Amino acid sequence: MLASLGGLTSYAATVHLKEQVNVMKEAVLVQEFDFSKMVMAIQGKAFTTSQKIADYFGKRHDNVLRKIRQVKSECPPEFAALNFEETDFIDKNGEAQPMFKLTKDGYMLVVMGFTGAAATLIKVRYIQAFNWMADQLTRWHEMGEQAQHRHALKVAKSEVKARIGSKMMNARKREKKLLAMEFEQILSLTQPKLIFTE
Repeated sequence: MLASLGGLTSYAATVHLKEQVNVMKEAVLVQEFDFSKMVMAIQGKAFTTSQKIADYFGKRHDNVLRKIRQVKSECPPEFAALNFEETDFIDKNGEAQPMFKLTKDGYMLVVMGFTGAAATLIKVRYIQAFNWMADQLTRWHEMGEQAQHRHALKVAKSEVKARIGSKMMNARKREKKLLAMEFEQILSLTQPKLIFTE
């Protein structure tokens, strides 16, 4: 009995060690994920696709589609409309295949049921990828606002210059007439009038 317990303990330790090695290998794979490939920005919002979920979680795409449709059918219609967009993609054979675009909320609902250490790590990376994209979108928005502000300042300065230039041109026209009359007076004072007699 004791020998069999020792064997069981040894077996359990071996299985646990193998699980840890597998988790570590999977963790290394997860750490190498590129956030910009996991999520994308469309009209200022972060999305992923059913195809990417299938690829990253190592699942068949048709099974992921089935899970999405099931989750979508259980959601309130307005939530489903905002977080699950059915679309298609062209496969390697040139044929259109169904696909979903999912927001972070839609993604979270679908993958909640995916279990295991590797799935948890992938979920974490996906959450980080969505957060990264949200930061990128915020930065792009802020940069756009800053660029618009700088542009508005340039336009305002240009308009001020134009107004000043316009006022200066009008003043120059008036001064030019006055200066011409003044010059005529100076000439009349400095040049003697010639008297012609016949």
